Amino acid sequence: MKYKFKPVMVEANIEVMEPTDDLRKSVASIIEFPDNKTPDLLFFSGNFVNSGENLNHAYFLPSEMVKAAPTIDHKALDIEHAEDQIVGHIYSSKFIDGSGKALDIEELASMGESELNGMKMGVLIAGILYKSRFPELAKEVVGGKWKLSMETFFQDYDIKVGNVIMSRNEAESLGFAFEIIGKVAKILKEGKEITVGAITRVLRGLLFSGCGLVKNPADPKCVILETAKKEEVEIVIDLDKGTIAKEEEKDNKSEDTEEEADINTEDVRTQTSVGICVSYQKRVIDATYEGPDAKVLHENWCTLYDKGCTSSSRDVTDSNCLRRKAEKKAKSYAESKLRELESKDKRGALLSELKDVLKRNKK
Repeated sequence: MKYKFKPVMVEANIEVMEPTDDLRKSVASIIEFPDNKTPDLLFFSGNFVNSGENLNHAYFLPSEMVKAAPTIDHKALDIEHAEDQIVGHIYSSKFIDGSGKALDIEELASMGESELNGMKMGVLIAGILYKSRFPELAKEVVGGKWKLSMETFFQDYDIKVGNVIMSRNEAESLGFAFEIIGKVAKILKEGKEITVGAITRVLRGLLFSGCGLVKNPADPKCVILETAKKEEVEIVIDLDKGTIAKEEEKDNKSEDTEEEADINTEDVRTQTSVGICVSYQKRVIDATYEGPDAKVLHENWCTLYDKGCTSSSRDVTDSNCLRRKAEKKAKSYAESKLRELESKDKRGALLSELKDVLKRNKK
């Protein structure tokens, strides 16, 4: 498979590993820490990547991270992402949960996408800096003047708003433009708001390509959009109209309208999206991990019916969902059968006839 997009970088602090017994014990519980350390090498660890949104509005799904696990170790450590300035390498990595506890990669690989994507996880790496060759750099690293920056290639990406994910092709058919990445949007379906959040890219087909030492973040003005929902919505995505447009400015409301706005008579259950269907799978591959040699068998696949997904929003509330269509067809068939049975049911007529006979006998 071709990796046609440029690498994405993520910054993290470096923790230098001094050869103390306490540190060796704590690190050994999560990641391999070699005993044959030599004075010409500087050992370090750091967070390589975490699930969720990063500073560049790229979204890392746990399922995609797990598929790319074999591509992390034994990659180069460079200076400011310059491929010809190699100063060390990554020698080991471990997946960890949200609390920092080590996770077993084989167990993760055996889990389904929906289960994985409901987890919070990260990757901790251990690396080596060639201290004897770069003594001044090693001193600066120990002094906290450098940060780690993960590099990864990716094959494709989807567009995510809130808890709704749509393919890049679907987003482009609505009028998606790269300039709106990071803006806050809401999605409408059948006239109702089903989700709101920052527009991010869900990276697909990851291949971790190395790690850099950097002094400055890629974009120091970027902030993590943890509070995106508190910001003003700038973009409206209407699935029924098939459009992406800027949010229209609202006229000043009258006092009566403002008072009415505080009263919501709509059923609260209709204001909550069910999220991505558990039967939906972005890609079905012929391997445990999705790497350069993995063959894609199906894309945008419904594992429940073993067919292509027909829902643009990937949730079971969509009238175009195969499950909804099957339920509608089954309901229609059941109702027709009940009507057929009712038309053949002569018990009412027989009972009425019996009552007439009894009345005549009494006379």
